[in-house]
Amino acid sequence: MAAENWTVRSLLVWTREWLGKKGVENPRLDAELLLAKALRCDRVRLYIDNDKPLSPEELARFKPLLQRRGAREPVAYILGVKEFYGRPFAVGPGVFIPRPETELLVQLALEAIPQGARVLDLCAGSGAVGVTIAAERPQSQADLVELSKEAANFTRQNAEKLAPGRAEVLEGDLFAALPPGRRYHAVVSNPPYVPLRDKPTLARELTEHEPALALFSGDDGLDILQRLIPAAPAWLEPGGFFAVEIDPPQAARVVALCEASGFKGVRVQRDLAGLDRHVTARGS
Repeated sequence: MAAENWTVRSLLVWTREWLGKKGVENPRLDAELLLAKALRCDRVRLYIDNDKPLSPEELARFKPLLQRRGAREPVAYILGVKEFYGRPFAVGPGVFIPRPETELLVQLALEAIPQGARVLDLCAGSGAVGVTIAAERPQSQADLVELSKEAANFTRQNAEKLAPGRAEVLEGDLFAALPPGRRYHAVVSNPPYVPLRDKPTLARELTEHEPALALFSGDDGLDILQRLIPAAPAWLEPGGFFAVEIDPPQAARVVALCEASGFKGVRVQRDLAGLDRHVTARGS
C-alpha cells in the first residue's frame, strides 16, 4: 500500500493484526498507544481523526516503534512511561515496570500509616510504591532503597518529579543501605519473587527485556523474602505496618516466615483477581 493511502483507521487495523501474529497479548491497545506516541497525541484523538491520512513523516516515526514492539520489547519501555496510581512513572530498560496489582500494596499502606509517617520502600525499582505513598501523604517521608544503579536512576528521577523533597533514594542491598538507628512507621516492598523454575513459562517481554535482578529470587522465589522479613521488625516503630507483595503460591510460607520473625496480625490480602497477592502484618 502506498504511504499516502494509510489512514489512522487502516493503520490501526493492520497493526493490530500484525502484533497479534507476533504473539502480543493486547495488540489493539498497544497499536493505539504506539500510534498515539508517533502522532504526538492521545488515544482519544485517534478516534476523532480516524480517517486522517498519515504523512510519510508520521509513518517514519511509527515504524521503529512498531518494530520494537514486534520484537516483544515492553510497550512501557517504548513509551518511556508507565502510569501507576494515576501518575506517570518514567521507565526504561534496566528498571522493573510497575504492575496494576501493586497499587493494592500502596492502598494497604495508605490505610495503615498515620499522618506524617516515615515509610521505607525496599527493592524500590521505579519508585512506584514509595513515591506514590509520599505523593498521596504530603506530610510523610519515604526512603527508597534500590540495589541496581541503573534502576536507581529511574527511582531518583521519579522521586524528584512526583514527590520532591519527600522521597530519598538510597542505593544498596536492603537494610544495609540505611543509616543506623532509623525507624519507620511502615516497611513495604515489592521484591523479586518469581521462582527461577518458572522462567521457561514466562512471556518474552519479561525474560528478554526486564531486569532479571528485579524478577527472580532463587528456585522457589523466596531468597530475598527470607532475608528481608526476619530483619524488618528491628526497623519498625512499635506496632508499625509491614507489607510485601508475593507470588500467590508462596502465601503460606511467607505467613509462616512473618510469624516466626515476631510479626503480629499476619494476614494474606487478595488482589482483584482473587489471588493471594500481599501479606501484611504489624510489628510488636
